[in-house]
Amino acid sequence: MTTPLPSRLVFLSQLHSLPSDSKVRFLGCVRIYNVATGHLILEHNYPRQAGKDAIIAVDINPLLETVTSEELRVGTWVNVLGYVRKPVQDTGKEDYVEAVMVFPAGPVSLGEYERTVRSAQDVDLARGL
Repeated sequence: MTTPLPSRLVFLSQLHSLPSDSKVRFLGCVRIYNVATGHLILEHNYPRQAGKDAIIAVDINPLLETVTSEELRVGTWVNVLGYVRKPVQDTGKEDYVEAVMVFPAGPVSLGEYERTVRSAQDVDLARGL
């Protein structure tokens, strides 16, 4: 019996550098919900870069029956578990994440979260993961 691969804890800004089909989990702040496409547009300005927020589209179409209005509200921090998807080259489309699960993060201590993720990534790097 095979077990599914674990998800990788990443910053939203790292998603574009990952290969397609990478299983990820990350935190993002809802910037907008695009009703026409069923995509949440999330942002998280880490690492801090003047005038440049990291942004990713998250396809929540498979979750529309279970997602709540709280998770769609602009300014809400949400946790996402999903897969990185990369469109065919030269189509003009951006990378996105196909969500398996989206849930509210609740009150977030952003600085503490960023330190914790960075620390976890440093441990994984030291272990060769």
